[in-house]
Formats: sequence, C-alpha cells, structure tokens
Amino acid sequence: MGAGSLREIIMGAQDNLTTVLAVVLGVSIGSGELKAIALAGMAAGVAEAISMGGVLYTATRAERDLERNGDGPPSSGPLKDPVVAASVTFAAAIVAAAIPLSPFAVLPVRWATVTAAGLSVTCLFALGWWAGGVTGQHPFRGGLRFVAIGGFAALAAALVGTVLRTNGS
Repeated sequence: MGAGSLREIIMGAQDNLTTVLAVVLGVSIGSGELKAIALAGMAAGVAEAISMGGVLYTATRAERDLERNGDGPPSSGPLKDPVVAASVTFAAAIVAAAIPLSPFAVLPVRWATVTAAGLSVTCLFALGWWAGGVTGQHPFRGGLRFVAIGGFAALAAALVGTVLRTNGS
C-alpha cells in the first residue's frame, strides 16, 4: 500500500488503535470486569469505525464539491471517491479495533490489559513507521510520533480508570 490511501488508513487505524486501547485500559483499570471491558471496547470500536468512515465520506465529498464549484484550490491529482475513502477508513478502523480487544478473548484481565497495551503500541509504531516511509520522513520518528500520541491518550484513560475506580481494589 502506498500514498494513495495513506490518509484514510492513518485516520481509521491510528484513531481506533488509540481510542479502543484507551477505552479498554480505562475500563480494565476502573472496573476489572471482562464483560464491561468487552462491551465498552467493542462499542467504542464499532462507533469509531462508523464515525471515521462517515467523516472521511463527508470530508472527501466536501473537497470534491469545492473543487467542482471552483471555490477551492485545484487538487494535485484525481479526486478521491468518497465511498472508497469511507470504506478504506472503516476497514482500517475495524481491523485496528480488534488489536487491543483480542487479548481479552483469551487471557485473564490483568494479562490481557498488558498484552493489549503492548500489541497496540507495537502496531502504532509500525503504522507510524510505514507512514514515515511513505511520506519520505524518517520512519523511526514516525513510529515514535504515533506511539507518543496513542500513549498519551492511553495514559489519560488509565488515569481516569484509576481515579474513578469502581471495583474497590
């Protein structure tokens, strides 16, 4: 995959890796209940995938409309199909949501939480590495940038889970 779908893949995958990781960490720390973690993580993952696909559809359509009406700057290439942009973003977001959720299907909550964080950070780094390579930037810096953004969100959600803990631990 190259630059053609870079925006759509990054928006779907980075967003849902970050969001679902943050949700499962916050709920895991805050409640420790597998059903609550799964429910919150799946709800967030599906809602984010639909939302991000919708956002890419409307944004891409608006870009096309602006150019067609002569109100916007001319694009540097062919205009993207809004349905394709939405579909790629949705698919990337669904795949990304499964990454932090999958450990909870097979591991005890404590180990699943640690594994979800590790898998998600690794995938965020790989996504940033790929994006850096595609854009001609240093891939390692791209990986670190994605990890920093995702890590900050995950730490914030973990703090919320710690402060608002409901499991009495």
